[in-house]
This record gives sequence, C-alpha cells and structure tokens, in this order.
Amino acid sequence: MLLATVYYRRVRRTSLLSAGILLVLGVLALVEALRLRDDWLGAKLMPAVVGLVLIVLGAAHLVRPAATPEWPDAAGFRRVALIFVVLALYVAVLPYVGFLPATAAFVLVLVRALGAFSWAATIGVTVAIALASHLVFIYWLGMSLT
Repeated sequence: MLLATVYYRRVRRTSLLSAGILLVLGVLALVEALRLRDDWLGAKLMPAVVGLVLIVLGAAHLVRPAATPEWPDAAGFRRVALIFVVLALYVAVLPYVGFLPATAAFVLVLVRALGAFSWAATIGVTVAIALASHLVFIYWLGMSLT
C-alpha cells in the first residue's frame, strides 16, 4: 500500500509539473505573438493559436491528469526515435531543398513508416498534405516560403 501511495504521488507531481510547463510555454507563446507587429492573419496567428492551445491543454491537465501510461515497448521507442530523426533531417534540409520537396519527403517517410497504407495511398496523402500546407502558407497566410 505504501508503494502505491509513493507511486501515485510521483505520478501526480509529474503531472502537475507537465501542466505547469504547458501553461508557462503557452503564456510565453501568446505574449510573444501579441508583441508581433503584424495583422492577425499574418505571422501573429500561428504562435497565438499554439499559445492558446498550450494554455488550454495545461489547464485541462491540471484539472484531470492523464492516465499513467505504460512504458513503451521496443517498437514504440523505435517509432518515436524515427519521428525525431526524420524531423531533424527535415529541419536540416529545408533551407537547401525548399519547403515543398522537404515537406513531401517528410510526410512520405512518416506516412509510409508509421502507417499501414499502400504506396498509392501514401503518395496520395503525401501530395495532398504537401500541397495543402504550401497553399495555406502562400495564399491564406500570404507568407513566402523561399
């Protein structure tokens, strides 16, 4: 019984710490977004939305902490490691190859590696996501990606 109590306190403390970090990051993102001298549909929009989402998630996590997760198995660890490696490569090649090809390669690798889709579905999803994100940045947000 004592071991269960100690475990619960540790989980609760970790949960409170996570919620606090989310709240602080959300407030910082929102404050910095509001400091930008741009209209709401420009560079200010995304950091403001991310800040608000982080604040809401942090508050929700304070009210009801997440269930204690099981420790991931080796396959789960490999999936997380793959995501980090592919994301790091995406960030590294983005300035050299451009937004559209880098995003397409990023989505293609992740959808193929993490999803159980055929090649046709993987390519369709890749093209749709890469083009949609490109169009959103260029036409809706009016931001150049070059």
